[in-house]
Amino acid sequence: MAESTQVRELWRDALSGKISRRDVMRRGLALGLSAPVLAALAQESVRGALAQDRDPIATFYNWMTDLHPAINDVGSEQGVKIEVAPTTNFSLDRFVAESKDKKSTWDLYGGVTPFLEMKALAESGTIEPWDEYLPAGIMEDFIPATKDEGTYNGKLYVWPFLLDVISIGWNAEIVKKAGLDPEVAPKNWDEYITAAQKVKDSGAAPYGCTFDYHDWRSLIPVTHSISTDVYTESTGLFKYASDPAVQALEILKRMMPLTSSDILSAGSTDGGVNATPDEQAFAAQQAAYYLKYANAHLRMSAAWPDPSQVRIAQLPVQEGGEGSTVFWDTGVVLFTYGSNKQKAADFVQALCKDDRIWKNSVAGNKDTGAIPVGQLPTLQSVWNTWKTTPPDYVTANKWLFSIWDGLQKAKAIAPSLLAVTQFDVARPEWTKYLSGEVADAKTALQAAQDAVAAEYKKQTGQDAGY
Repeated sequence: MAESTQVRELWRDALSGKISRRDVMRRGLALGLSAPVLAALAQESVRGALAQDRDPIATFYNWMTDLHPAINDVGSEQGVKIEVAPTTNFSLDRFVAESKDKKSTWDLYGGVTPFLEMKALAESGTIEPWDEYLPAGIMEDFIPATKDEGTYNGKLYVWPFLLDVISIGWNAEIVKKAGLDPEVAPKNWDEYITAAQKVKDSGAAPYGCTFDYHDWRSLIPVTHSISTDVYTESTGLFKYASDPAVQALEILKRMMPLTSSDILSAGSTDGGVNATPDEQAFAAQQAAYYLKYANAHLRMSAAWPDPSQVRIAQLPVQEGGEGSTVFWDTGVVLFTYGSNKQKAADFVQALCKDDRIWKNSVAGNKDTGAIPVGQLPTLQSVWNTWKTTPPDYVTANKWLFSIWDGLQKAKAIAPSLLAVTQFDVARPEWTKYLSGEVADAKTALQAAQDAVAAEYKKQTGQDAGY
């Protein structure tokens, strides 16, 4: 009986395309199957064609389905099975390991931030471009910046889905209590820090401001407000020792006396990346101003007695600077050894167009208890509808168009082979200036850049390109 069950499992796995030819032969020989049967099962053309008949299997980062439950609804309607991805802190190990065996448990994966994972997934052969499977007109519908962000070697590897733009948010009630106009956003970093100082001095809140100390959520966005010419041409690494980065770190240093003492501590979830101290401070109404993305502003303000007191605006412009910010989308990739690729593409297009996802993201759902998330659509057609015939939830959230305006000058972080490791090795060095362990911003940032260069050399054997 056990042997019969194993044969059926082998047959199912082979015909679904989930295992490689080598695995078919290995398992079949162990079960004593005849050579003609094994040869038929192992034919890639037979296995590939039959695999297209099963429903696609998608895997998503768990926070994506938690915050956007309509993903499951669209999957059910489109005949796509949704599973939670085996990932934490941007780990790709499971996907890459399967690819080396020329197989994939899943057909597509939602959870890729292009500047972190795209290059490594593409160069390892784990994912393939979407171009061949894109529905008509969708390429022209992407916001150009998001299309460029997901493009590598001239091909679209990451389908843009959930858009985050670094911005500022504030608690209007606290700001008003401090004697400031709660409807006016600080225009530059001097105004921002002056307002935060007034909040603290007035006693309106314990902290005037807060921020997330991860590089891509604070140091790099503030750097972009000064200049976006801060990446190496050959490797895409951030130029930590550049003058704009030095200016940015000095701006963050001015915020340190105005924020909580634990601001440089890791978060409590996802390997320290999420549930960070800044989120706790803003949720507890302990800080007035907040440098992060609308995602955080909305989710944290949902804990307030009156969430309508949150305000959101594009990032302040550094005096004399470029006035840019950082954006990224959490996108969807197509596994090279997955199946049902055309159906997968149709499913992702349905996700991007589904109003349930965007209504829940912008306004939440009182009936289900879902809170607003603030991640935004990447299709221009959706934004055009919001502008010409806005639904009620858009009319009630005017901040959306401030973020849209900021996106026009925003720039994605350049992708690199080091992915998140670049930031993990740099952060312990540059934060020494914020903590007071190193007295000079340039010195701390040069040490950070040296650490990145050493790590790049270690991993690739090549020069970092600084």
